Amino acid sequence: MGIDLSRFRDEAVSSIPIKGKTEGEDLDIRGRKIKFLEPIKYNGEIYRVDGDRLLHLDIIYKYREACGRCLEPFVGEGETTLTAKLVEKIDNAIEKEEENEDTIYYIDEELDLQEYVMNTVILALPMKPLCNEDCKGLCPRCGTNYNRTKCDCVIEEIDPRFEKLKNFFPNE
Repeated sequence: MGIDLSRFRDEAVSSIPIKGKTEGEDLDIRGRKIKFLEPIKYNGEIYRVDGDRLLHLDIIYKYREACGRCLEPFVGEGETTLTAKLVEKIDNAIEKEEENEDTIYYIDEELDLQEYVMNTVILALPMKPLCNEDCKGLCPRCGTNYNRTKCDCVIEEIDPRFEKLKNFFPNE
């Protein structure tokens, strides 16, 4: 996904439109298995502003993963934005102090956005994946999916601080 920035040498060019897609690699993030169902689409522009080059991309993606409550697979869709300043990388060594999350480096008028688009999508994924906001989850005793059926398990949660008190009143 290389983008040629040499068009900015012409002073009449104030922006370069960008549109495309990239294949999203399957992710395994701390046990979360995320599979992208279609290529990640992006659309935006690179602007020249006061001698700087600024990137603005709108990113759209579709993925499948397991719900964090009921463990059923679901399909999710998301949108996010990547905004950054473009800086030419003169040598291959960039000090950690110079790195900035709002900066994208390019070499020899060639910009590769693959890594930056993928990182932006990863950061935009929800922290807890849910098939829907009203997901009821699983029964902690028998594992029944509450979204489908109701179980007959009696779950009696007693606060451990008051557990000794239940022995004061024996069942009659």
